[in-house]
Amino acid sequence: MGCCYSRNDDDSFGHEGSDENHVPRGGNKPFTKKGMTWTSESPVTIFNLKQQRDAFWDTAPSYEGRLEIWQALRCACESEDLVLSQAIIDSANVTIPTGNLADGCYDELGNKYVIPLYCIVEPTNLIDYNAEGSSEREDLDSKLLDEELTESEHIITIRLSSNAKDVKLNYNPKLDTIATLRAKLCTNQNLEIKKYHVRFFLLGRIFEDKTRLCDVSLENEQILQAFISEKF
Repeated sequence: MGCCYSRNDDDSFGHEGSDENHVPRGGNKPFTKKGMTWTSESPVTIFNLKQQRDAFWDTAPSYEGRLEIWQALRCACESEDLVLSQAIIDSANVTIPTGNLADGCYDELGNKYVIPLYCIVEPTNLIDYNAEGSSEREDLDSKLLDEELTESEHIITIRLSSNAKDVKLNYNPKLDTIATLRAKLCTNQNLEIKKYHVRFFLLGRIFEDKTRLCDVSLENEQILQAFISEKF
């Protein structure tokens, strides 16, 4: 079983790998970013960091592993809410023996996924835009990043079967899947994801977990139906 890890030849970001011989394969610990640090070979801007992260996430699925798992891991890493990140990981049935994705994690089929530190936490020498003397290039990077993040955020309306209540959630159509949407909904409604089934419908069609939200036709403010039931 190979290691699901991708690295570009022009990757100038240094990161420390883990010795797989000392990483336990059994058990499952909560996802954490605590204590993780790394330093780039040279100071980088947040825009440069995002480009490097995008390069990894775009190429990693072509080597090994399942696309929907890579998508879930990306959403978990990019979320600033650890509760939501854990819900996404649980929804994808991913186990993390050490709690550190850089050490590796496994899907329910036994495929291994290793996430580089630069996709999990920012470097210690990230360039601070608020510092005096920032260059025009850095200001441009910041502006481009802000514009990209703004364009990627959308709002979806979900109608709950339990009480007919409408809930609005932010989502990224390029990254989020039905599985990550379920995790976001459960987090929003304080539902323990392992105890509930959540299925999404639109115009009579039920969606699979791996379906990307960009492939769901959400036009004219259509409402996505969520059927929620307890697991027995």
